[in-house]
Amino acid sequence: MKTILYRSLRAVAVVFCLVRSVGSARAQPTNELPSRAADASARSVPPGVTNSLMFGVHYGVPLRWSAVLAASLPTSGNEGKAFVAAEPGLGGWRASVGYARMTSDLGSGYVARATVLRTNNKPWRASPQSTFAGAEFQFMPLFAIGARSGGFFRVGGRGGQRGLLTADISLML
Repeated sequence: MKTILYRSLRAVAVVFCLVRSVGSARAQPTNELPSRAADASARSVPPGVTNSLMFGVHYGVPLRWSAVLAASLPTSGNEGKAFVAAEPGLGGWRASVGYARMTSDLGSGYVARATVLRTNNKPWRASPQSTFAGAEFQFMPLFAIGARSGGFFRVGGRGGQRGLLTADISLML
């Protein structure tokens, strides 16, 4: 159990360092004066969507309790943000690349992501020591509280389970 926890924490640290290095390389000062178009695009990001870290807590199948650390990617978008995420949990871990869009100032929004999921020895309703790849969709009707569901297929590991459906409740902070 400790080995899995340490591996998950290392994965979170690596993702965090990669995103921070990409963000700091993009934010290097130049000797040029900013143009009006660049200034307008900086102001066009909607409230609640910033170049920052995102945190969340999930409870559900197959990871049981899990914590998410996500960092938005330095991409231009008026409606939302692309991100990378690492999610260690009690039943395994997830690594994701996705897109988040907040639709109101009250925390309504949705998230779509491509995910790799690895189970450990004690996942809920999934083959232990298996790797799955798939897509997930998260809907947050209010205050960034919502539900997430996903469909996966097994790409590695042992066990006879070919596919996996996931579901959990979520709180994004």
